[in-house]
This record gives sequence, C-alpha cells and structure tokens, in this order.
Amino acid sequence: MGLRKTIGLMAAAMLAWVGNSQVSGGFVEEFTNKDEWIAAVGRFTTIGFTGFPDGTFITDQYADLGILFTDGNDSIFPNENAFPNDGVGLDGNGDISVSFDTPQAWIGVDFPGLLTIELYSEGRLFFTSNLWGGGAGNFLGLISSELFDAAVLIDPLGEAEIDDLHFGVPAPGALWLLAVAALLPRRRRR
Repeated sequence: MGLRKTIGLMAAAMLAWVGNSQVSGGFVEEFTNKDEWIAAVGRFTTIGFTGFPDGTFITDQYADLGILFTDGNDSIFPNENAFPNDGVGLDGNGDISVSFDTPQAWIGVDFPGLLTIELYSEGRLFFTSNLWGGGAGNFLGLISSELFDAAVLIDPLGEAEIDDLHFGVPAPGALWLLAVAALLPRRRRR
C-alpha cells in the first residue's frame, strides 16, 4: 500500500472518529495480564469501593467520576480472600451494570470467580468478551476502538463480584491511535 493511500486511510479514520465519536467496524482487545493492560492504556480511573459500610448499595456514589451503577442492588462486600487488593469489593447480587457520562475506550476489572464483559454504545451491544476467571485475583481488561457508554459485568453463575474497577479514555492527542487501530485486522489477545 502506498504512502498516500495509507495517509488517506488514516485521515478517513480520524474523520470518522472525530465526527461520530466511534469507529464502526472497530476491534476490542482482551487482556488477562493487568500489567500489559496498564502499559497499553496509560492513564485510567480506579474505583476500589472502600469507605462504605458493609451492605451499602452503590448507585450514584461515584457520579463525580462520571459513572453510575444502574442495577440498584450492587452492594459493598468486605472479604479479604475474594478481594486481595484492599479487602473490599462490590457484590452485584446478579450482574453489575454501569453507565458512563462520557464514552470510554477501556475497562478493566479485578475479580474473583468467573466474568465476561458486554460493551454497549447508545443501547447497542457491540461486544461480548470471552469468559475468564477461576479463583480470587483474576483480571480482565478490554481496549476498544469503538467507544462505549455502558458495560455489563456478568458471572454465568449469577453472582458477579468485583474487587476494583478501572476505566478511561485516551488523552485527546492519542485519539488518532485508536482510529489507526481500527484499520488493523480484528484480533483477540489471550
């Protein structure tokens, strides 16, 4: 492929990204190694669920970070064995659904048990991760070239629990990287 065609494709991807806040036909990369995910995303926000009494229902307590827990039945659950990061986690009492004020490009979760993550854009499911997990201390991170405004964390046994939740978007100057990534073949990292 010639240099002009490559530059033209990159420019078209940038216009699609800026114009639509997403790149259609994008890709999502899965990480089970937290250090690799952190190296790939750079900056992100973390919620550790500390500072609340056991059983507190979490809904809008993190609204200042741009995230809402929309199920209404996700509650604080202390358990040092299940949540090795800080001894406190979130019990979804089923699935854990979140919505974001600003569309996000990545999400990561420290969790015990089993977990799959669904990503949504404007109410449309566009990605479901593989099922990952085992005992305590698992990690699943996703990087998406299509921005998402909601996610659902699902344990197939019906009891999603998470230790820490991480999410974010690239710095404005790095948006072109995700646009260029949309031009690459789709793949999943295992």
